[in-house]
Amino acid sequence: MPWLRGGTVGVTTGSTTVVGTNADFVANARVGDAFVGPDGLNYEIGNIASPTQLSIIPAYKGATVSGSAYAIMPVQGYPKLLADAFNGLKNQFGGVLAVLGSDPTLAGVRTALGLTNADGLPEGATNKYFTDTRVRAVALTGLSIPGTPAAVIAADSMLAAIGKLQSQANAQVGKGAPGFIEGLNLIWATGTSIAIRPGSAYVPSAGKVVTYAGGSITPMAVGVVNTFIHLYLTDAGVIEQSTTAAPTRYYNQAHQKNNDPSRRYIGSILINTNAAGAYQFVHRLGDSSIMYTVANPESTTFRLLSSGTSAGAFNTRTVAPVTAHTLEGAWQNVGTVSVKFTPSDAGTSIAAGWMVFVPPTAIFNGRCPIAADGTITYSATGGGSANCYALGYYFDR
Repeated sequence: MPWLRGGTVGVTTGSTTVVGTNADFVANARVGDAFVGPDGLNYEIGNIASPTQLSIIPAYKGATVSGSAYAIMPVQGYPKLLADAFNGLKNQFGGVLAVLGSDPTLAGVRTALGLTNADGLPEGATNKYFTDTRVRAVALTGLSIPGTPAAVIAADSMLAAIGKLQSQANAQVGKGAPGFIEGLNLIWATGTSIAIRPGSAYVPSAGKVVTYAGGSITPMAVGVVNTFIHLYLTDAGVIEQSTTAAPTRYYNQAHQKNNDPSRRYIGSILINTNAAGAYQFVHRLGDSSIMYTVANPESTTFRLLSSGTSAGAFNTRTVAPVTAHTLEGAWQNVGTVSVKFTPSDAGTSIAAGWMVFVPPTAIFNGRCPIAADGTITYSATGGGSANCYALGYYFDR
C-alpha cells in the first residue's frame, strides 16, 4: 500500500492535533499507522477525526509550521484492510448467513429456510395458495361453448375442455326421453319451397338427440293429388321426404317412420290438386298445429261434410295426416235444429254427449278431436244441416 503524501499539514509544538489541507485521512490512513511529521520524526496515529484532522502520539515535538509536507506510512498494511473489509461484510451480512444455515447445499438452504414444502412460505396479499376450495370457486371467465360437440383432447385448456363437455351435454338434452323434439319448424315459402328451421329431436335408432342445422326442400313429386308427403329427421341429421307415414298417432314417444326407427317424424305437407306443390300453411310450434291459409276453404278439398241431415261420420284424413289428433274447423248449421259433432270413438253416444254444438243458422270456428280411425261423428237429425270445413289440425310428432 503506498504512503499518503497528498496535500499539506499544519502542526503545533506540544499539540497532538494535525490539520490537513487537501488530504483525505479517512480514506488513506488507519489508526496505528505512522505519521512522519515536518520535523522528520515518526509519530503513531491515535485517532482519525475527519478527512482533514487526526491526532498523533506523542504530542508534536518540532517547531510549529503550516502548509508543510508530511507522510503517512501504512504500518497495518494489507492484512489490516482485509480485516476491515471482512468485518464490514460480517456486520452487513452475518445475520443473513446465519439464517441460511451451515449446510452449503441447495437442500441445506431450503431446510434452513423451511422451504421443504409450501408451508414455509406465507401467502401474500395478492398471490394466494390454490387450495381445493379456491380452485373450485374460480369463475369460468372466458368460457366458450362450441355449437357443435367435439371430443376433449390432451392439448385443451381447462376452459376449452369444460366448454366441450357442456356442448356434449347440450347435445344430449332429452336423451332417455324419447318424445324430445325442439325447433324444426316448417315454413311455407312457395308451393315448391318449404324451409325447415334448425332444431333437434330424439331419434330412436341412435338413442340420442340429433341436431339439424336448417335448410329447405322442394316437395317431391307424387302420383296422386291431395296426398301427404311426410318429413323425417334421419339419424344422420338430414331431412328425408317420404310418402310412408308414421304407423299411427300416439303420445309421449318419438314418432318414427313406419318400421324404421332411424327416421324421426317432424311433420307432413299436403300436396295440392295438381300435384305441383304444397298447399299454403302456417306451422305453429306453440300448440303443434298446421293451419291452412288457402284462398278458398270452402273448396272441395277442405269441405269435409256438406249438408249432413242425419247421423253419420266423415273422414278427416284427406286434410289431416294420421299423426293428427284434433281438427280445427268451421262448423256450420244451415238447418232449423241444432247439430252436434264428436269423435267417433268418444265412448258415448252423440245423443248423450258431444264436443262441438252448433245452433240453427250458425257457424262456429273451433276444435274437435279426431277418432283413431280418422273420423268425426255428427248428428243433424230432425231438421239440422251440418257442414264442416277444415281449417287445420293439431298433431303429435
